[in-house]
Amino acid sequence: MQRRAFVSALGTALLTPAALIGCAEIGTGYDVTDTPREGAIAWPADRARTALVLGSGGPRGFAHVGVLKALEAQGIEPSLIVGASAGAIVGALYAARLAAREIEALALDLGVRQIADPAIWRPNRLIGRALQDTIVNATKIARIEDLPRPFVAVAASVSGGKLVAFTKGHLGAAVRASAALPSMFLPVTVAGELYEDGDMVSPVPIRVARRLGATRVVAVDVSAWVEDEPAQAYESWRKRDAERRAIITDEALDADYVLRIRLPYYAGASREYRENVIALGETQTLAATQDIRKLLAA
Repeated sequence: MQRRAFVSALGTALLTPAALIGCAEIGTGYDVTDTPREGAIAWPADRARTALVLGSGGPRGFAHVGVLKALEAQGIEPSLIVGASAGAIVGALYAARLAAREIEALALDLGVRQIADPAIWRPNRLIGRALQDTIVNATKIARIEDLPRPFVAVAASVSGGKLVAFTKGHLGAAVRASAALPSMFLPVTVAGELYEDGDMVSPVPIRVARRLGATRVVAVDVSAWVEDEPAQAYESWRKRDAERRAIITDEALDADYVLRIRLPYYAGASREYRENVIALGETQTLAATQDIRKLLAA
């Protein structure tokens, strides 16, 4: 199932009376002093400024878990994690120093109610507060600056598509804004501005990492391979895939290493799908670790 079909199926599952109970959101869920915002990165003084950028990809983002399993097994640890959309969700858990296998267990056990909170007046969209709370409950950390690993959640403003790098403030709200896919979630209001998933602005935000001071950037791209598009794929899907690929190809010029994880073209939500893409992410990353080590040793 491609991401668009996955979103439609999930939306249908949510439009039940039971799912709609208690879905109204009251307040932001955090104190105004913890409003997500941009700021300088506190880079470790004793380590190279290496950023790991985890790109967007909807359910394909489960592959990031496999990437982290491989890097952790090889003792490779970045100084900064930059996450976009699904990459922000996985990256936030990693920044909280959850072991990769813990993140895998959470990913495999993730249920609809942990992200499902339909808006009463727009029942085909999720509010996102459930995801916000899930991130904080899983990490036991409320603010980005309290994470043991430096972390950035990248989102895009609805008006103009300007990228924002949330480096401080409420962790769950920042991740929620980064993962607010327009076809699935309502945009998120932060300090009076509406934000959403920046998938079609910067699917793999390499230049954000550079702007924040990274001297070396390893990026992970889990988006669909144009070469794998089936003959029956909708033309709108083909156009979107080509646009996304062009953006990534251009931005990849500013990365030191881009790891493209090759996954099945159609995405899904089943446990079997998650296990498969996690395994693919792990094996393909392990195959690239020698090259990554050479880069980091330079």
